[in-house]
Amino acid sequence: MGSTPTVGAPHIAVREITPADGEFLVDMVLEAVNWEREHHTRRGVLGNARLSRYAVGWGRQGDLGLVAVDLDGPRGLHVPIGAAWLRYFASSEPGYGFYEPGVPELTLAIVPGRRRLGIGHALLAALIARARESGVRRISLSVARDNEAAVRLYTQAGFVSVGEGKGPGGTWTMLLEMSDGEGAPQSVGSPPSASAREGTTTSDASASASSAPPSTSS
Repeated sequence: MGSTPTVGAPHIAVREITPADGEFLVDMVLEAVNWEREHHTRRGVLGNARLSRYAVGWGRQGDLGLVAVDLDGPRGLHVPIGAAWLRYFASSEPGYGFYEPGVPELTLAIVPGRRRLGIGHALLAALIARARESGVRRISLSVARDNEAAVRLYTQAGFVSVGEGKGPGGTWTMLLEMSDGEGAPQSVGSPPSASAREGTTTSDASASASSAPPSTSS
């Protein structure tokens, strides 16, 4: 798939993730876990099986993701500036946002300097649409409770809290139910900024998703 310009951002486009984006996905996992301040290094992410599993070996069955690229890169290059992707995990090796088998987990991150410009919102909307077209019916994630921008982004997209997250430091597990059938999850508790569902301001999440909360050093 070629790059598709995003609405309202003529110099930003989205394209599908390919195996060649592996290094960038590791960078995005690092941004996700360091959403508040630096707790991890790139070497640490690669050496931690619970973190590296989100990025390594892209292209396995069920992998689905998009990269946002700057069309005005040097020498005409399309420079990656963010990514959002889904990956399935087994119950024997669950991710931080694991809900149940058959439900993929979301990871989303934007490079510093490009946040709060609507890029995360556009990536998330595009990925949800692509997931629906691919037959995905539910998406889970883990988000730090204190990451208000991320919680607001996901709440506005339709995710609801379904319980305490598995990661240390205080997290929510959130779920998006995309089917119209019965069995939609009921919110458990209230994310700190759940009332933002009625707001009109969209902020990019500097991190979110199925990677370790920023407070963990694992």
